[in-house]
Amino acid sequence: MTSPRALLVALRDPHDPMCAHERRCFAERADLPLEHVVVHSMTTGRPDRGKLKRFDAVFFGGSGAYSVLDDIDWIHDGRDTLEEVASLGVKAWASCFGFQGLALALGAEVIHDDDLTEMGSTLLRLTEAGRADPVLEVLPSPFWAQEGHHDHVMTLPEGVDLMAVGDKVRMQAFKVHGVPFYASQFHPELTVQRTVDRFRHYQEHYIDEHAEEVLAELQSGADTPEMGQVLARLVRL
Repeated sequence: MTSPRALLVALRDPHDPMCAHERRCFAERADLPLEHVVVHSMTTGRPDRGKLKRFDAVFFGGSGAYSVLDDIDWIHDGRDTLEEVASLGVKAWASCFGFQGLALALGAEVIHDDDLTEMGSTLLRLTEAGRADPVLEVLPSPFWAQEGHHDHVMTLPEGVDLMAVGDKVRMQAFKVHGVPFYASQFHPELTVQRTVDRFRHYQEHYIDEHAEEVLAELQSGADTPEMGQVLARLVRL
């Protein structure tokens, strides 16, 4: 049986080494050979509809050095592409920046607030819809997830079901009505160690002081083992 293929729409500078890191993370957690995850950099322009439909799944990840609220052409294009994938009914998962971008495209309020920053292992809960979902039902509730963000989705957009919530930032995951498109503030593609790798690279964008204390806290974080099944379940749904 041929292994599925996924398109990773990269929302980072193409020279950023975290592009390759992100590709490996999605491949590992989706249980795909690395060569079956093809990267499209949003900085080169939007992928056309035919390309989006040729893959078994489409992934959107984080941005590291950017905010979803930045007035940059390729970020606007990224939000439009997220909305287009939802309209096409393609299997997809959007993490972090992708979650915020889709929420914004669908009419939700997204803000930047350092006081609501979440970093590292965060304890979240599934909603009733999440517990009944064929992809997310594998997770216990509560569950540990990896996070790293300054932007936050404050309102639930229309046309989605809320799948997971948190205590500090409530909106943590939703699914678009009628299509297998999931979006989450947390990163199902990351483990504690992969989060540490990411923080080391971007720490100047997240924190100016006490970096060693934050790093130690990240390293002592917790993983929910079942999180490693989520993307693979979506791809093979």
